[in-house]
Amino acid sequence: MQKIAIIHHLSSSGGTVVSKCIAALPDVVLLSEMHPLIGMGKPFFLPIDPLAQFLVNYPQLAPDPETLNREFRARLEVVARICQAEGKLLVLRDHTHSDYLTNFEPRQRLVEALDQNYEIQRLVTLRNPIDAWLSMKVSQHDHHIPHFSDYCDRVLKFLDDHAQLPLWRYEDFVSKPHNVVAEICTYLGIRFDPSFSSRFGIKTLTGDSGRKPAKIVELPRRDYPKKFVDEVAASRSFAVIAARFGYTALR
Repeated sequence: MQKIAIIHHLSSSGGTVVSKCIAALPDVVLLSEMHPLIGMGKPFFLPIDPLAQFLVNYPQLAPDPETLNREFRARLEVVARICQAEGKLLVLRDHTHSDYLTNFEPRQRLVEALDQNYEIQRLVTLRNPIDAWLSMKVSQHDHHIPHFSDYCDRVLKFLDDHAQLPLWRYEDFVSKPHNVVAEICTYLGIRFDPSFSSRFGIKTLTGDSGRKPAKIVELPRRDYPKKFVDEVAASRSFAVIAARFGYTALR
C-alpha cells in the first residue's frame, strides 16, 4: 500500500506553523485540516467541490458516515495517486479538534477512514495546555469546553489515545526548529532541506488563526486573569500532562 503520513495536534497548539514547515519541504504535499465527516463552518469559495458546499448549507441532509468516508477516500485517492507518481509524500494534517474538542465522542476518525487503504505513518505535536487554552479562548475555539479542567481532560484523552506515536513538543520546535524538522524528516523517511525556514511563511494553510509570526520564535504568553492560576492548580489532568512532558503550573 502507498505510504502517507498524518500529523495530529489540537487547536491553538502551534500545529499550523509546524505544518507550514513540513509543507515547505521539497518532497512533501501537505493537505491541511482533513476530516472525513466535517464540512466547513461557513460557505467558502471552492467551486470544484459540491459536496463540501452541500454539507455546509444542508447539514440536515448529510449522508451517513460510511458514505462520507467512502467519498472522502475517493477524493483523496486522486491526490494520492498524483503524489505517488511524482515521488512526493502525501501528508495530512488531521482536524483533531473535531474528534477531541467538540461534542463528538473522542475517536480517531481520519485514521479509521484510511487505514485499510494506506500505510500510515503518524506523529503528534503538543503545546503546553496553558498556552494552547489561552490562545483557544482568544480565537473562540472553546465552544464545547466549559473550563480549563475539562480542556485538560480532553487533552489527556487525546494523548493517551496516541501514546504509541512519536511526539514533538512545540516548545522544542520553536527553540530548535531545524533540529525538530530534521528529526521529523528522519522519521518520515524524507529528505531534509534546511531552507524550509525561509519558505514556510509563504505557505497558506487552513486553520491559521493565531498570531502568524514571520519567524519561528517563542511567542509571549497571553494575558490571563488571576483566578486562572487556581484553575490550573486544580486540574488533575494538567498535573499528569505536566509531569509527562515537563511543563510547570502558574505561580
